[in-house]
Amino acid sequence: MLFSSYLFLLGFLPLALAGFYGLRALAGFRASVSFLLIASLLFYACWSLSHLFLLCGSIALNFLIGKVAATGPQAVIRRGAVILGVVANLTAIFWFKYLDFAGGNITALLNSEWRLLGFLLPLGISFFTFQQIAYLVDCYTSRSYESRFRDYALFVSFFPQLIAGPIVHHKHTRPQFASLNRKPIDQTMLAYGVMIFALGLAKKTMIADPIARAIDPIYAAAAMGDPLSMAAGWTAAIGYTLQIYFDFSGYCDMAIGLGLMFGVRLPINFNSPYKARSIIEFWRRWHITLSNFLRDYVYIPLGGNRSGELMRLRNIFLTMLIGGIWHGAAWTFVIWGAIHATFITANHAARIYFPRLDAWRSFSGLLTKQFMTLAIVILAWVFFRAESIPAAFAVFSSMAGAADASPVLIAHPAAYGLMAFAALIALFAPNSLQITGYTDRLDQTLPKLPAIDGRIMRPTPLAAMSIAVMLTAGVMAAWQPAIFIYFNF
Repeated sequence: MLFSSYLFLLGFLPLALAGFYGLRALAGFRASVSFLLIASLLFYACWSLSHLFLLCGSIALNFLIGKVAATGPQAVIRRGAVILGVVANLTAIFWFKYLDFAGGNITALLNSEWRLLGFLLPLGISFFTFQQIAYLVDCYTSRSYESRFRDYALFVSFFPQLIAGPIVHHKHTRPQFASLNRKPIDQTMLAYGVMIFALGLAKKTMIADPIARAIDPIYAAAAMGDPLSMAAGWTAAIGYTLQIYFDFSGYCDMAIGLGLMFGVRLPINFNSPYKARSIIEFWRRWHITLSNFLRDYVYIPLGGNRSGELMRLRNIFLTMLIGGIWHGAAWTFVIWGAIHATFITANHAARIYFPRLDAWRSFSGLLTKQFMTLAIVILAWVFFRAESIPAAFAVFSSMAGAADASPVLIAHPAAYGLMAFAALIALFAPNSLQITGYTDRLDQTLPKLPAIDGRIMRPTPLAAMSIAVMLTAGVMAAWQPAIFIYFNF
């Protein structure tokens, strides 16, 4: 059930909101929170009933291990519980996501044959396992845990963030779920939620999905080994750069908007990454919660910066390479991760050994840095999107003009107009969270937030009318819903 499908927009979401607020009015706060948990589990069951049992088993196991990790009588018991929990979570990811990939490559080296097991990847497994790994480590370090199983289950399965994040820390959502049990929802949060959700829906259905329909035939042709023209190659590369931007940005907005509708602020996970002027800055703006997770639970355990600069650079490289492999069980993702790992390591090394480059802050300098960063990102996205390494090199070959092909796969002129419009938004416009004034800081209220660059959209009648038009247009464009890209990870 996609956020952009009619089943969700016209069925599940209205019923979930009606049940949640209806129970708060008639049966009390606790009943509405229990209903929200049931609705979240039903949302996941719509994807796969069998995988719902996997999710529930994972929740129950991590809940019990978290309690032992926090309250065990001896440090060795608590440490052993955390190790057991982390290993169990990583084993689940490996079994469903990487077993065939690893087995196929190992047997190929041994000149034997691997019989594919063909496990169907449970949606969201990379996200809800990472979320629970963070929870277990936090239980161990803080000596505190979630005492109510219902609240813990809702923390993991809350449907706005279950399938593709953001990766949420328990300390961020625990006070919010607790407050749902004792006080009414701020109606302003509901209004802001609808506003942000509408912006995200428009990004997905009116920008990302049409661009995908224009470039998918090019990547399919590359996978088949068909020669591509230079125009087709650049269309594929730049088109996917814009598609994944608005697909993931749209998802993040929709997740935040849905969370607000139920009184929960989810962390900001996307912040205009194509405006970045370095690869370091790019990863502080793209999939922010994943970057934070990798820093806290991979980079620091590897040693962080505790053993000198060379070891720090090594740890940065390994962390980013692991981040690439996390995205998928294919050599294309390994190469994509290696590209980003190489350049982010080089970026950190340049800051150490060539500080003048970092101090290059003139207009031309900043523009050059942004252009170089974007060029690296665009080229790396080709590996991320291509179905195989040969398909990726076919796109690169066409971009270089090395392929002899007629321009039969050029997109419709309207698609180029949409791409140009999307590029202007991604590079120059304020993002949707700046426009709406959203913050994930729980000590600030939404209506009183200072605007960024003076741009903030209040829930005024004019704003409400604008959002209503955008929401209607987004729903009308959802006639052919496509899965979010990050649902595959």
